[in-house]
Amino acid sequence: MTCRKSILSRFLAWTVPPPPAADCDGHARPRRSKPAARHGNRPSTVVVLLIGLVATTPVRADQILMGEFNYTGARIVGMEDGKLRFRSADGALRNVWLDEVQLIFVDRRGIFDDFNQAEKFHAAGQSDRAVVRYGRAFRLAEDFWADVMAVRMVLACDAAGQLDNAVMNLVRVALGEYAGPAAAARIFPGAIPEKRSNRSQRAVEHLQRALSKDPHENQLSLFELLRYEILSRTGDARAAGAAPRIVGLTMSVAIRTPEVYAIQLRALRESLGAGEVEPSELAGLNHAIRDCPRAMLPDFLLLKGETLLRTASTRDDLIRAAWPFLRAAIHFRDSPQAPEGLYGAALVLERVGRTDKAVDLLAECLAHKRISEQVRTTAEAAQVRMRSAPPP
Repeated sequence: MTCRKSILSRFLAWTVPPPPAADCDGHARPRRSKPAARHGNRPSTVVVLLIGLVATTPVRADQILMGEFNYTGARIVGMEDGKLRFRSADGALRNVWLDEVQLIFVDRRGIFDDFNQAEKFHAAGQSDRAVVRYGRAFRLAEDFWADVMAVRMVLACDAAGQLDNAVMNLVRVALGEYAGPAAAARIFPGAIPEKRSNRSQRAVEHLQRALSKDPHENQLSLFELLRYEILSRTGDARAAGAAPRIVGLTMSVAIRTPEVYAIQLRALRESLGAGEVEPSELAGLNHAIRDCPRAMLPDFLLLKGETLLRTASTRDDLIRAAWPFLRAAIHFRDSPQAPEGLYGAALVLERVGRTDKAVDLLAECLAHKRISEQVRTTAEAAQVRMRSAPPP
């Protein structure tokens, strides 16, 4: 309201005639009288038009919808550390990840007409139409908006099954001035076909071109990870050659996301299961255990236990193999991986000659409320085998 009054007062000052000028004696010179208007006195036309404009122009406000939170009356102001930054109606500055936002409405014209329509299409599940509108808006986008639109295009292209376009835009996000690797590490495409296709080939080519341009460390890690993921899931023979590079990657804090470590876990499984275990592979596994998000830790612990158990040749080796299994079972006792940890620890006890204690652990494993059918089947078979074995 203050803003409206100040604008109105300035226009009134410009349209209301000034007071009569004084003569040399200091007396006001009389004005020449004007004939009365035919329909009486009426306000200035400019003032009337201005009042109508101010009264009908709404206050511009953006909108961000994410989960149960609907931030109306907001103002998007930029990006910070890969996150969208906006001021909510209560005046607070908030930073949110773009992949967690369901809908963005930008209260501006021009390219944002296409962007807003794309957001509506994307939220309604019409991803193909959303990709077209995002593309139109992106071509004219400037400043941080180009990175915002690139992130949203990755999500829409992935939902539309356009792997090549999703990867092309993910490269833009990773190289972007405002979004960068932190945002890219959260939005790896998931719609990867089971077999090689034209789209998967073009996606790999996008990543190879990006890798050839000497990217920074975080960008290089992301491009290597995604390249391996596409090759592996499409059954491309080049995945085996790429796996050792993935095993040796050490992730910086900015890109330590579950999406990143899920790919490294698959690469470690492929590499560690290929034959003799190299010290560098165990070092990569230990780095992942040290750095990965807590939600991923049980899977890496189980992989370490399985690897040490498979390669154990002495009693001490077997004892070392038991620790990762027990850590997964004890520290994550309510997780789906806890029964697998109990099962692995039982196998260790069986090999050191403590079959009685192994049977107890198997009973605990089978009683766990989150045991999978696969683990149940293998645990029941091991239980039958151990109970029927002769006493030591």
